[in-house]
Amino acid sequence: MTDANLKYYAAKHNVMVHNVPFIDREDEIAFLNEAYSTDRSQMIILYGRRRVGKTYLLLEFMKEKKHTYHLCTRGNETEQIRFLSRMVGVSLDDTALVLSPFSEWRTLFMYLYEKAKDERYLLIIDEFPYLITANSAVTSIFQKYWDEYLSKTKMMLVLCGSSIAMMESEVLAYNSPLYGRRTGQWKVEPMSFGDAALFFAKGRCGEEAIENYSITGGVPFYLAELDLTKSAIDNILENVARKGRLLYEEGEILIREELRDPSTYFSILEAISSGNTKQVRIANRIGVPSTALPRYLSTLMRLGYIEKRVPVTEPGKSKKAVYRIKDNFMNFWFRFIYPYRSYIEEGDYERFREILDRHFNLYVSFIFEDVCKDFLNALNRSDRLPLHFTKIGNWWGHYRDRGMRREVEIDVVALNDATKEILFVECKWRNLSRRQAETILGELSEKSRHVDWNDGVRTEYLGIIGKRIEGKDELRGMGFIVFDLDDF
Repeated sequence: MTDANLKYYAAKHNVMVHNVPFIDREDEIAFLNEAYSTDRSQMIILYGRRRVGKTYLLLEFMKEKKHTYHLCTRGNETEQIRFLSRMVGVSLDDTALVLSPFSEWRTLFMYLYEKAKDERYLLIIDEFPYLITANSAVTSIFQKYWDEYLSKTKMMLVLCGSSIAMMESEVLAYNSPLYGRRTGQWKVEPMSFGDAALFFAKGRCGEEAIENYSITGGVPFYLAELDLTKSAIDNILENVARKGRLLYEEGEILIREELRDPSTYFSILEAISSGNTKQVRIANRIGVPSTALPRYLSTLMRLGYIEKRVPVTEPGKSKKAVYRIKDNFMNFWFRFIYPYRSYIEEGDYERFREILDRHFNLYVSFIFEDVCKDFLNALNRSDRLPLHFTKIGNWWGHYRDRGMRREVEIDVVALNDATKEILFVECKWRNLSRRQAETILGELSEKSRHVDWNDGVRTEYLGIIGKRIEGKDELRGMGFIVFDLDDF
């Protein structure tokens, strides 16, 4: 398949593909191509949240390969078998099969055995969970006929799905009939800021890019829905916070598709997005016992919507754990759309704009911390820092001063346990004069004294990242690690 007819193919198979270039996903493409290049049968499981770009990835992968791509429907099992058979017939120019498709699995698998026993053949079944919904025994059926027929061929079967819960429980779990048959699996994740920035026109990858990224995260579909030549506020008002726009109800749709009773999950996500990150505070906010929360939090973590963070110097089971929304779009949606939908429904955009004016910049400042981590990770991989760190994260704690408990936080801390080197970084979503930067670095030096890690034997580095930093070369000459958006 060529680039020229990619869009036609997508439309023909009811696949939504924006007019955007294929960006990033080198690792995923390499993984799929490696599996395809072998001469034995392959069963690959590909999964990830809705809109993350799985289908576009598969469309790119199957170019110039003998293949059948089938997007499952919500119809019953017999209908799905007929649709899949017909797509196989179209791909193989088998008019008889197109006109008279199979209606049961065994006949279809026997047919595929004949077509793939001597020649590499790629079969992609997208939204496989719809098949499972139509017949819960379908994984056992696939296991049976894979063992009897397709395992003895040159077939590469890719089972793809957007329901993470169902893919993990019904396909990837130890007790799944397909557990021992798959030859590989890949969870497609949102892109990092560095890769997502490739969507922006040259020269627009600074402040505007980060602000728009704070809405979409690294989800290609959301990036394509925005007008990336416009400001984030304009995009919110025109393309997100407006009835009828695709992204307006997206947050609710994502949760409802994964969870049968989503009401408590909505409340938890809204509480976290509002800054209630500790389990007790979340429970108090939504009015449930703290002991009832772990199962909800565990589910949201498994789905990739939230993450549990502890200070980077602490063990994973630290009691200092907090919860953050991991997905930028979900974070934005529950912070600004979910609690203020009444304004949007009423068309009161003036009041909604006031909410954005008051809170959006602070919201972006927290996203900026994660962007800075991505940036430091990239520098670390290319050995462009004075240390090579093995862990990076946030740090928070407290100390006593004249009998008073004082809270202290450091935006980013990166360390290497073996070399006892540690880097402290403050991330400031604003322009800084040299004097302001020096003041912040002085305060950072003071805060670093409260980090209990290899005291007395560690080598410390202090750094700052901002929008624009005046005199950054001079600060670097003083031994500080200094970056601004011009360096990104």
